[in-house]
Amino acid sequence: MSVLAQNMKTIRRELKCTQSAMSDILKVGFRTYVRYEAGERDAPVGVLVKMARLGNISLETLLTTKIDPFSILVMDTDTLNLEPPDVKWVNFQTGNITFKKPHKEGILALSESEKKAVSAFRRMSPQQQSAFLKDLEKSYKASGASSKGARQTASRASYPNPIAMEQKAAAKKSSSKSPKKKGRPGRKKLDKKALKEKIDRLKMVTKTVPKITVR
Repeated sequence: MSVLAQNMKTIRRELKCTQSAMSDILKVGFRTYVRYEAGERDAPVGVLVKMARLGNISLETLLTTKIDPFSILVMDTDTLNLEPPDVKWVNFQTGNITFKKPHKEGILALSESEKKAVSAFRRMSPQQQSAFLKDLEKSYKASGASSKGARQTASRASYPNPIAMEQKAAAKKSSSKSPKKKGRPGRKKLDKKALKEKIDRLKMVTKTVPKITVR
């Protein structure tokens, strides 16, 4: 499988979309999109630009660099209808940014490692985030006294790999005994209304991409 095909699959999964939903968002046939992900067909430039926009990555990264869930922060569909923020001040050296409207302060992720750290933190449960911050604070305070040794005191058991935790929870849930339900096995019941709303929001993102014609 090509780098592009793997990246398209990763972005789709991070958006929590099915292949059918993704084909609808990109306005291509279902079988056509499946072939894109399988690396059996080349996607046109317009589709590639939309895919990069949905993944919040550059077109070059989409085409040439294999991405993982921790290296991207996909489009946040919950904030699409909000007005664009008015930036008051930004310092790219420290990563600090201040907004006029809404009035708030934030921090920019300046490097790939920082982006991965933010992405991993967002995947943690509230309990894992709390444990992680406490251990990080202890490690930081102790680093002035014993440098390397103190930095390694953070307990990994307090905040395990969030992806591994999700997989473990899913496996435990499927293995637990539960009354059998009627219907086709192996299929999850989808909230069609919520799915349609999500598809419509993601379509709004792709509409902001200018039409591209290659001659």
